[in-house]
Amino acid sequence: MDGLRLLTPEFVLGTLAFLILLADLWIPAKHGKVLFHLALLSTAVGLGMLGLSFSAPAFYQGVGSLWVVDPLSLFFKVLILAATMLSLFLAVDAKRPDDEHLGSFGALMLLSAVGMMLLVSSVDLLLIFLSLELISIPSFILTGFERGDRKSSEGAIKYFLFGAFSTAVTVFGISLFYGATGGTHLLKPLTHYVDAPAPLFLLACLMMLVGFAFKVSMAPFHFWVPDAYEGAPTPVTAFLSVAPKVAGLAMLLRVFTRLIPHASLDLTALFVFLAVLTMTIGNLTALWQTNIKRLLAYSSIAQAGYMLIGFVTADTLGREGVLLYALAYLFMNMGAFAVAVAVGNEEGYELQAYDGLAQRSFGLSMLMTFFLLSLSGIPPMAGFLGKFYLFAAALKGHFYILAFAAVLNSVISVYYYMRVAYHMFFRPARTQAPAKTGLYLYSSLAIAAAGVFAVGLYPEPLLAVIRSSAAMIP
Repeated sequence: MDGLRLLTPEFVLGTLAFLILLADLWIPAKHGKVLFHLALLSTAVGLGMLGLSFSAPAFYQGVGSLWVVDPLSLFFKVLILAATMLSLFLAVDAKRPDDEHLGSFGALMLLSAVGMMLLVSSVDLLLIFLSLELISIPSFILTGFERGDRKSSEGAIKYFLFGAFSTAVTVFGISLFYGATGGTHLLKPLTHYVDAPAPLFLLACLMMLVGFAFKVSMAPFHFWVPDAYEGAPTPVTAFLSVAPKVAGLAMLLRVFTRLIPHASLDLTALFVFLAVLTMTIGNLTALWQTNIKRLLAYSSIAQAGYMLIGFVTADTLGREGVLLYALAYLFMNMGAFAVAVAVGNEEGYELQAYDGLAQRSFGLSMLMTFFLLSLSGIPPMAGFLGKFYLFAAALKGHFYILAFAAVLNSVISVYYYMRVAYHMFFRPARTQAPAKTGLYLYSSLAIAAAGVFAVGLYPEPLLAVIRSSAAMIP
């Protein structure tokens, strides 16, 4: 039971989420924003407790019965809570059809974040499964939160159906793993199975990968993404595009590069293929999108493909590249969605809404351009440094085809990202009214912009943190 102290942030955040959920029953809808602020305060409390974990590693880091808290998991927990906080910032100022059940909205987002925090520390397949369900169930509800919107309901149903299928496959894979090894704990000696994998063990690993790939939106398990992202409230879309993705990648790093190395299973070629397929499908499909949320949805699929490069190489440089790119991705993707909220509140989410935006809100247009340039990997933005690390890891590991495909896909992505810039700067404005930004929306834009430039222009302090955070206990 002593190991429970390692999960103190999760317990506290989960308790606060349930209290907010109960408060939503009693507080009138007109005071719903108070619960939003309580959710933000809860996230700040969680971040503060993670700070204690960093400052006192001897007490707050270690191995529990089913979980591990180490520098890698703490780094990703900070990213998850940062993404949660920025998404709640967007939710405060986002246009809503009504203000009912705002407490439930914030509580569901917090519960999903707790599931992700548990996931990045899990070293037992049962806890991994429970964590995935704790992530998925609130996410299904949040996707369909706008009950009067047909697209929101459609996206939630598709998300749920694909999620149910992936869950069934994952559970079957876990049962096969138990049959092959006699347990579900990943820290017990698996040398015999890893060094000479039996067909049953190999099949179990492949089936579990399906569930993990669904959470990361890895192709060909990505079909739910565009409809779910388009239909969900935009703050939820921003949250789903970042937090579950980085949590899933952290879990993949731990399981398939350290505990059950994919190289020992002779699956490296398969993962190279999946990485190339993911980034290619994401980028090529994004070329034809005319809705900013769908465009960013396919962009997020492509970004997952880039981050998979570090997972494929499975070395220190690749792992550091994943951490660095995940940090950059948090800022540049959240920033792009913050602009999407500002424009979408008044004009909607079609690309035509961005016509002449530079004439109405020049600062907003420049920020969106910076975020898109960073997503493209153009120096000196944060995205360039992240891709540089990942591409260098691919070349160091002699994955030349993977590196070439990644560079080619980055070039392709410039077209559809700059298409948005073309609409903003070279198309006539449909209206002269400036896009409105509230205090919280402005704050999220400022934080995202500061992060993009800090990582890109002065990365040394962050690189030192990333090098120390790339360590795993088991």
